Amino acid sequence: MNFDLNKNIKPLLALLVVGLGFGYFFMCSIRDIKPDPQILIAVVGAVGTALGYFFGSSSGSAKKDDTISETLSNPVVTNAETVNLK
Repeated sequence: MNFDLNKNIKPLLALLVVGLGFGYFFMCSIRDIKPDPQILIAVVGAVGTALGYFFGSSSGSAKKDDTISETLSNPVVTNAETVNLK
């Protein structure tokens, strides 16, 4: 099994951020600790950024790129006029 760290670093970091974020929420709820508002905002922002990167703009951008490449390979002509060269 070949593990390429350069290709897998972004998903691993995202999993780490999301895992630590949920760990913080669960630890605060299990121990009945009032979370620090600044840490809570930072954790929500980091988790939101990690999830947004993988499920938001990057997947939308990939779909857009696929649509553009399909459109360029199969052009559609509308309102075309017939031209006689004689």
